[in-house]
Amino acid sequence: MIGTMDGYERSAQLYDLFDTKDNVDFFLHYAAEAGTILEVGAGTGRIAIPLAEQGIRAVCVEPSPAMRREFRKKLNMQRHLRDLIEIVPGDAASFTLEHAFPVVLLSGVFDHFLDRRERLTSLENIVRHLEADGMLVFDLFLGLMTSSSLSPAGRVRIGDREVRRLVGRQMMPGKRVKVQLVFEIYRNAYLVDRVDEESVVGITTREEVHGLLSEVECCVRREFSDYDFTPYRDGDDLLIVEAAHQPSVEGSGDA
Repeated sequence: MIGTMDGYERSAQLYDLFDTKDNVDFFLHYAAEAGTILEVGAGTGRIAIPLAEQGIRAVCVEPSPAMRREFRKKLNMQRHLRDLIEIVPGDAASFTLEHAFPVVLLSGVFDHFLDRRERLTSLENIVRHLEADGMLVFDLFLGLMTSSSLSPAGRVRIGDREVRRLVGRQMMPGKRVKVQLVFEIYRNAYLVDRVDEESVVGITTREEVHGLLSEVECCVRREFSDYDFTPYRDGDDLLIVEAAHQPSVEGSGDA
């Protein structure tokens, strides 16, 4: 059996099986006009690779070594894209690049900033890499979170194997939620492997997000509740933010 690790370090090779959000075209909308984008928390390249297939250059920051390995495996099979994609080790709060970008994308990342300090520090660093009037686009979950026992959350068949995912949640102090992920791998109906993972996500509010963006000199342009550009309404679980970097005269906005 594979031991428990934080995040997806042990299950990165299974990540794409269950991350089925239909949001590539949504992010392509912003990337196509820019031509070059920065993606923070790029994971296995689920978004960056389709963008590169459209001729868009993507610089991809990813903290997880396991995720970066999976990303590179994909690029090794699509060598024609390697000149369009750069993979950079680092996390949102501390990565450093020598230039700024017209568009910065985050998908499924903001929830992993655990408190106000982490959110502000990460946004400050991200915006430092955003051009003046550049666009910051990210999503986050605002829905009511409650503790729940480990329960089935999808299954995928690959040849003679079936991968089953189970998810459990435990509310923690400080507006945090510990998420338990279990991946069970069956072959011919027999359990042959099990991967246990744990990660922690933070709970925030729309009002806090707006306040943080104001502090880093970003102005919310539009908000959506899905990847079909449906306008956000109070009470929607998913919040997708499109914000423009509008630095003051004193701040250049360049990295």
